[in-house]
Amino acid sequence: MKVRCSIILVTLLAVALCGMADSPETGYMVGAGDIIEVISFQHEELSGSFQVSENGVIAYPLIGQVEAAGRTVADISAELERLLEKDFFVDVQLSVKVREHRSQPVVVLGEVRRPGTVFLNGTTMLTDLIAEAGGLAAGAGPNIELRRVGAEETLVFSTEKVRTGEEGRDIEIQVGDVVSVSSKQLFFITGEISSPGQYDISRGLTLMRAVSQAGGCSKFASKIIEIHRDVGGEKVIETHNLGDIRKGKAEDPAILADDVLIVRRRFF
Repeated sequence: MKVRCSIILVTLLAVALCGMADSPETGYMVGAGDIIEVISFQHEELSGSFQVSENGVIAYPLIGQVEAAGRTVADISAELERLLEKDFFVDVQLSVKVREHRSQPVVVLGEVRRPGTVFLNGTTMLTDLIAEAGGLAAGAGPNIELRRVGAEETLVFSTEKVRTGEEGRDIEIQVGDVVSVSSKQLFFITGEISSPGQYDISRGLTLMRAVSQAGGCSKFASKIIEIHRDVGGEKVIETHNLGDIRKGKAEDPAILADDVLIVRRRFF
């Protein structure tokens, strides 16, 4: 019976330790603004919630100010137990956790379900952050941008690849990051085309791909396609020859938001 009890106790201890190792709290550094919760198993008067001040300390019963910023909850628990056992109690056991994370903000903007400030609670990847913001909204466009404090370049990811997990799973979010999900960009194609209408602009969309996306030209279509585009409030019309583009004699132009493509009928 004693052996069986010992085995059970060892198993429970192992499970508890594994749970601690997997918890995001174990590596999280508490910061100013965080609210930590302390639970005392023997002395209820020592239990409560305490917000970390701008100076990085909490005001704890009997002890007074205790440094909390830059420490893990395990470090804070050990320090509180040490100070309490030094002058007031014997064998104090405390449980400390972060009740509200408020010290490591990042901002998520654009086409997510809950845009705004998100507070990190441990190691967070780009895909995790998007999920924390409620996921991508129906109006999400082709790109997700990540702007980082002190970085000269803006990182750009494919929304579709982030959605499927091909991108973003290895991009760790840092305090102060600003993530922006673009809105859908549309173009319109009409004339001698199989499926005229409005279409989403995917990343890197060109004229040839736009024509293909709309089902291709009809048998009466001219090789000349017009792109009607608003530039600085003025309408500009570009003409492109599909035959020359196919032969590599002309560049395949990029399609921009709100472009109108007109496939003219050829004259026999």
